[in-house]
Amino acid sequence: MIKYRGYSAECDSLEELLEAIKRLPKTIEYLKVQSSLQHFNPACVKLEWKKNLKDISEIIIEEALQEQEDFGYVDKFYLNSYFGEGGKKDPYYISLSSEPSREFGRKMASGHYGKLD
Repeated sequence: MIKYRGYSAECDSLEELLEAIKRLPKTIEYLKVQSSLQHFNPACVKLEWKKNLKDISEIIIEEALQEQEDFGYVDKFYLNSYFGEGGKKDPYYISLSSEPSREFGRKMASGHYGKLD
């Protein structure tokens, strides 16, 4: 089920995420697509708006999903603005989440790996 907040969305599947991408206006500044499932600072590809933005995003994400065996099964797909709920001219990003990546985030936040500074 897709949970929308403006143009931002939380999705349970790649298909839902692609539907959310199709809703983005042509006026967005850019879209950063996560291209790796690494837990810390995953690689991203920055895309300008194009007619085939959804198709290009799908190819990048499907390649990233090939890493699921190493980094965990992706069960949440996020489309977010860098500025909250997002407006028509905002930059947006896609992030992919799995239980192992969320656990890593919780441990980082709690100081499990030491100080962050």
